[in-house]
Amino acid sequence: MSSVYLRSAGIACAVLILAGCATKKPATITEAPPSAPPKPVACVPAKSGDPMIGTWFSSSRPRDVSGEFQALTVLSADGTMAYETQLKIGRKTRPALRETGCWTVAEGVYTMQTTKSNGESVDMQDPIYLNRYRVERVEHAKLTLREMRTGGQVLTARRMPAGYRLPY
Repeated sequence: MSSVYLRSAGIACAVLILAGCATKKPATITEAPPSAPPKPVACVPAKSGDPMIGTWFSSSRPRDVSGEFQALTVLSADGTMAYETQLKIGRKTRPALRETGCWTVAEGVYTMQTTKSNGESVDMQDPIYLNRYRVERVEHAKLTLREMRTGGQVLTARRMPAGYRLPY
């Protein structure tokens, strides 16, 4: 009787162990609380009559770039900006960026803060979306800027009529 009892007890234990493995445990899913959407950036309006307000077209041949880099920048009185670029290599034109955001000029430094690139919100903490230039000269039809870095390139832009688009 003891061997039958031990066999029965062993089978019962095996059944309980298998039953414990076979039971479904409720899944515990912990969700992170939804992050708040980024606060919209409030652009600061430009000073009344600021000569930089307008549409500016520049064409350059940056170092280490084979081709002609064209940029169209629209600086609005409300402090918003639109920036579009394209690269012309030979007969081919490649659109590059379409950015929007805010612009300011303070103490001779022109700053562009991109908030959207190609229609998508950007990480405002990423330094690639903040560009600064030393304003060297602002004339009615011509704007001259210098990149703010050692050996920064000089950029010259021409004032274009409102509504001007990059030639494709």
